[in-house]
Amino acid sequence: MEILMGIGRAGLKSGNKPDILVVLFPHTCQASFLFTNNHFKSASVLYSQKVFKGKVRALVINSGNANCGVGREGLLHAELMAKKVAEMLEIDEDEVLVFSTGVIGKPLPISSVLDAIEDACKLIEPLDLKRASEVISTTDNFPKYDFVRKGRLEVLGFAKGAGMIHPNMGTMLAFIFTNADLDGASLEELHREVNEGTFNSISVDGCTSTNDSFGLISLGRIREDLESVRQAVEEVSLSLAKKIVEDGEGATRVIKVMVKHASLQLKAKMIAEKVATSNLVKTAVFGKDPNWGRIVAAVGSTPFPIDQFKLKVHIGNHLIYDGKVHPRALEGAKKYMEESTEVEIVIDLMEGKESWTYYASDLTYQYIRINAEYTT
Repeated sequence: MEILMGIGRAGLKSGNKPDILVVLFPHTCQASFLFTNNHFKSASVLYSQKVFKGKVRALVINSGNANCGVGREGLLHAELMAKKVAEMLEIDEDEVLVFSTGVIGKPLPISSVLDAIEDACKLIEPLDLKRASEVISTTDNFPKYDFVRKGRLEVLGFAKGAGMIHPNMGTMLAFIFTNADLDGASLEELHREVNEGTFNSISVDGCTSTNDSFGLISLGRIREDLESVRQAVEEVSLSLAKKIVEDGEGATRVIKVMVKHASLQLKAKMIAEKVATSNLVKTAVFGKDPNWGRIVAAVGSTPFPIDQFKLKVHIGNHLIYDGKVHPRALEGAKKYMEESTEVEIVIDLMEGKESWTYYASDLTYQYIRINAEYTT
């Protein structure tokens, strides 16, 4: 797709690991960006929201420092980062977006960052999704990227995230690119729709980050049916979102919660989210315990009424509750949980046609250790 990248080292991460990524597009591209709804935003988010007008030519991303909670100096630093990229690559400063991820409350060592950006811009090469994901990673255990080709249509992307994940648009950054030619309105509508069912339907710890950002960029190379583009973008988005959950800090299992036959889609989503984010359910999955009482308690705790006598709950293929508990099914469910790295919980409300799926990680001792020691 002729997307280029450059990598630099500013000393923001230990071990002299690369921590600056510059992404350059072959021309000014139509784009859509969604940013965190957290009211305490990173200065980089505030800067990018201010300058973004539907077009983008380059991205500059630093990892290891959130550029958040550092006063108005953070806004200046974000602007300086964009200026440096624009000067080095001879492009319009307002078409350079800035993203940051890492520890909150530490000022960027801006001189080192600008030097690293300069180095990155001097050595531009074709985009390598795996390396790009590694550069922007913080507590991630593995890179997150994917590529889909369907005929002439191409959709590819990379992301980072493992903790502070409960997107609301945890520390999550995601960038997806397509060669399809989409106008601004179509791109934004598609972006928001896909986001709801993917990045907005995952959770690691229920914590919405100050830095969450998700970009969808159209390179405008080919004409393609909008539905085909949507399916491909959704495929890549869901792949990246599930990788973030799989890599949840300390996680041993992915929890897939499916709510079906709801009367309203909002009801299905709220119940799925409530079950997926319940600490009691998450710890039960970690302990390989088919504790159906925790599941049905979460189901019943939203503002939406349910009929507990019609409700059905499966863990895997095991029907454990349908108005009454099935003790023998619990034995099979426990074995299933012991053998599976993705535990599926299906909640059938038996009342309508709407459904929703939500992904979460289990909650482990390791998560507590990682976050108890994060800044110390």
